[in-house]
Amino acid sequence: MSGVRGRARLEQDLQREIAAIIEFESRDPVVCDAFPTVMDVRLSQDARYAKVYVAAGVTVDPANLKAALLRDRGFYRSLLAERLALRHTPDLQFVIDETVERALRLKQLLEDDKKSMT
Repeated sequence: MSGVRGRARLEQDLQREIAAIIEFESRDPVVCDAFPTVMDVRLSQDARYAKVYVAAGVTVDPANLKAALLRDRGFYRSLLAERLALRHTPDLQFVIDETVERALRLKQLLEDDKKSMT
């Protein structure tokens, strides 16, 4: 991997492949029911670790989703190794991204406040 450009391309490739694996090949009911979206992937400096930022629906318990993703990460990593020609397939670390959920809650609060003003 050479330079920032190569790193950015690898992060995009990882994001695309991890998203496809989680969405279409995961058999874990907790993951399937959460309808997760891979928001971002960030590689460590040596590309041995990848932080995978995942968002899910509002009704999902983030702790259960994270536990399921961590439990299944060996499966995800083995499929990544098959799909991407890398010297080392990074170890996956999952982070539940609640940005979308927070934005929806904020929007709801603003709408409720607007209704109470009228």
